[in-house]
Amino acid sequence: MTKRLPRLGDVLIAVSVLLITFVSIASGASSPEGSQREWDALGVALVVIEVFPLLWRQKAPRAVAWSTTAVWIVIQGLGYPDSLAVIAPFIAIYGLAAYNPRRTAYVHAGFIGGLMFLWTLVGVVATDSVDEAALISVAFGVVLPFALGSVERERTGRIAELERIHARQEQAEAEAAQAAVTSERTRIARELHDVVAHEMTVMTLQAEGARRLAGEADPRITEALATISAAGRSGLAEMQRMIGVLRESADSAAPDGLAPAPSLADIPALARQVRESGMPVQLVMTGDGAMPAGVELNAFRIIQEGLTNALKYAGPGATATVEVKKTPDAVVVTVRDDGRGASAEAAAAGGHGLVGMRERVEALGGKLDIGPAAGGGYRLHAVLPTTRRAPEPTRVVGTLNGSDA
Repeated sequence: MTKRLPRLGDVLIAVSVLLITFVSIASGASSPEGSQREWDALGVALVVIEVFPLLWRQKAPRAVAWSTTAVWIVIQGLGYPDSLAVIAPFIAIYGLAAYNPRRTAYVHAGFIGGLMFLWTLVGVVATDSVDEAALISVAFGVVLPFALGSVERERTGRIAELERIHARQEQAEAEAAQAAVTSERTRIARELHDVVAHEMTVMTLQAEGARRLAGEADPRITEALATISAAGRSGLAEMQRMIGVLRESADSAAPDGLAPAPSLADIPALARQVRESGMPVQLVMTGDGAMPAGVELNAFRIIQEGLTNALKYAGPGATATVEVKKTPDAVVVTVRDDGRGASAEAAAAGGHGLVGMRERVEALGGKLDIGPAAGGGYRLHAVLPTTRRAPEPTRVVGTLNGSDA
């Protein structure tokens, strides 16, 4: 069991209250009047017991409030004069309001305040004195620290909420940055494929053709050309493998090397991740049947980029909707948010996300529409055919600084 040691601030408060109480008793400032009882060893011990629980006023505020109040009642009931230790219950009431949920604080403070008021009233009646000041002091002595504690609880709650919002924003920015890095890696991989793979293929085919033309003219030439051809094929296969590694996101690494490529089955987890980042997401998936792995991967990446843009640009309070529809010959993807619509402008400005989405859709011969949604917000709509066909032009609708994007 973990020991709950007092905090330094609470130790200083308890020691200070105890010291000023002893000073007031020793100096006669808390001297008995009339029928009040003289300070003795029992009274001093009760003062220590009353103040001592303040050491745990933050860790156990309810127990501290009740214990200090109970000892205060005993001290008053035995007839000891008032001392500065009387502030201990009121300090505990401050902690009760500051470190407990609102409802709990009100319930306990109400009972404690009522008990202190009734006990003071009993003392006034028992001494046959009319001491409205004592009753008013007790009432305000409970209300004031409780109000201050409530203010502190609200302030602490606001700070905690701001910290949570900041953490979610940092997470969203990190995910957006990672998505941009992944898109750039994919672009580099495609450029490598377009430039290097083509030249290596030409080289290999030329070597094969030259070897056939050489025939048996010179075995050394034939052997050299065969070596060139074999090296070209081996290098091409190795380059394809490295490009496959480069295309993978850094977050998709599995313990055994590379995790399976994302698919439509991973979209619910993606939506859940965005919800945890602070944006409500409604997901609608219709249709069934197996789709080509490349189509599913590209659909997942397009949805991922669309949700990332929504997190970055839609603004606070926005919600997103993701629709995935499987048809016999295509996968239709729609990502829409009801935010401020800045996504269209950011996309039109030429970010990596739009470039990556356009390349993915064109590689499949599909269609991509991006722009402001009817009624406000931002909409991304992609049609990904399951069979390769001639690509359709990408349409981006949006304005940047008043001009067509």
